Amino acid sequence: MNTDDRQVLATNFDYDLWANLKWLEFLQAEGTDGEKEVFGHILMAGSLWASRVNGDSPSAIPIIPLTTEALQTNHSLWIGLIETHAWDHIIPYRRLNGEAQSLPFGEIALHVANHGTYHRGHLRGLCQARGCGSFPETDRMLFSLERLPPSP
Repeated sequence: MNTDDRQVLATNFDYDLWANLKWLEFLQAEGTDGEKEVFGHILMAGSLWASRVNGDSPSAIPIIPLTTEALQTNHSLWIGLIETHAWDHIIPYRRLNGEAQSLPFGEIALHVANHGTYHRGHLRGLCQARGCGSFPETDRMLFSLERLPPSP
């Protein structure tokens, strides 16, 4: 994987952490049990896929605490995986039902980052459905505007 590919993946995981930290803070203060369950699913999936990339295919769903530390640990783990795996490196794994599969590392990493985006949209919809408008805005553009220097 070239440096640009690694940087794009790493930036997507930086965005994922940024957005997840915002949602964690909101959910701890105002979230329903159902919303916390969806958020837990995001964290579980990131952890499960990291285990698979590392050669371990758990047969049970991992329980991940909804904490800043868990988010940061998962982020650091993925940044390390991005630094050490080629995009096209084939990762064999087993699904929770035992079915054998394999995918290139880059596709797995993209899936994990996009999976979080998908379910944060799900969280937004749940909040809107219950009439809550104070949920965090975590659009990718806001992340970019916060990080990048202003244009001349």
